[in-house]
Amino acid sequence: AKPAETVLKVRDLEYVNDWGKKMLDKVSFSVRKGEILGIAGVEGNGQKELVDMLFGFSTPNSGTIEVNGKSTIGLNQRQIREEKISLVPEDRMLFGIAGDASIEENLSSDRSGSPRLNNGMLFNMKAIHEESEKLVKDYTVLCKSPAQQIKSLSGGNIQKVVVAREFSNDPQLIIADQPTRGIDVGATEFIRKKLVELSRSGIAVLLVSADLNEVMELSDSLIIMCGGKIAAYFADTRELTDELMGKYMLGIEQQTPEEIRRVCHE
Repeated sequence: AKPAETVLKVRDLEYVNDWGKKMLDKVSFSVRKGEILGIAGVEGNGQKELVDMLFGFSTPNSGTIEVNGKSTIGLNQRQIREEKISLVPEDRMLFGIAGDASIEENLSSDRSGSPRLNNGMLFNMKAIHEESEKLVKDYTVLCKSPAQQIKSLSGGNIQKVVVAREFSNDPQLIIADQPTRGIDVGATEFIRKKLVELSRSGIAVLLVSADLNEVMELSDSLIIMCGGKIAAYFADTRELTDELMGKYMLGIEQQTPEEIRRVCHE
């Protein structure tokens, strides 16, 4: 990786859930252009809440989130997408697709208001058909046609539709939350290669994964979360072993605040 300037800047993020439990505790980090920053940890240690904050599903109690110098706190999903942020959600069936809609409708759902697909009074169906067919081909989605109902596809092909939509809309930041969970080996390999390819083209990637092999193989640098805090930061994932990661994930070891602060790149 050859990281450039900071795209995502998170500082002192705190969040207390409805039951009074602090899920995020002074979380600070930065993600730069051209790098994949991984987040590892036992599930339930604040990763889901962090992603929800970053994409506007919920609001932090305190702290700041900036993308290219602009605060995204309080923005709705359309406004967040206008800031060139894409999300591959943890649960593709609940948050990634509209199951009863077609592949084509799902692929165009985040860009249906753009001038190239929308003439104001009417959709430009020719452009929508052409773009959908291209994405189905480029992302090797196995289907009869883009008009096919998306919920009739296999899990791997549904996920390919999700990533095709999220990766193809000129993003500057991709948040990939469990991007290969529950899908076949072929689709997994395809999506992982795409993430690396996009990061090397200059896109900032935040990868959240409970799959240790995935997060270690894909990440250029890595933070480990435990108890809603960042327990460790590794600038180079080649230094890591499963045993060392396990100690930080379980809270047996924790780096000093100065070591963790390096992830802010200030």
